[in-house]
Amino acid sequence: MSLKASLLKASPYVEEHPILGVNVFIRRLTIAELDEYEHDLQEAQKTGFSSDASKAGAKLILKAICDKDGRPIPGEDLPTADELIQAHDTPTLLSAMSFVQKFSYGSVEEAQKN
Repeated sequence: MSLKASLLKASPYVEEHPILGVNVFIRRLTIAELDEYEHDLQEAQKTGFSSDASKAGAKLILKAICDKDGRPIPGEDLPTADELIQAHDTPTLLSAMSFVQKFSYGSVEEAQKN
């Protein structure tokens, strides 16, 4: 394997945690994925619709959910972002989004406290 390929090979950090009342495996998101979420939030602020920001957060949660090896769960096995925001109240979704963000930044202890 070349040096470049070795440096670009992902080795996801995965742990099992309760998210939205269900024990699931989640992985730390990449900087690019967190940046995409921030971009989606900025776009949502431009529209003025809070539901767009909620959908961005729901997508963030769904991206973090994986199998025990860090591989994404097939889309047909997960709800959509729209379904998540229809099923859960705002504080519950905000708590899950906050946990995923803190976990992704490496502060698991801080994420577990909240």
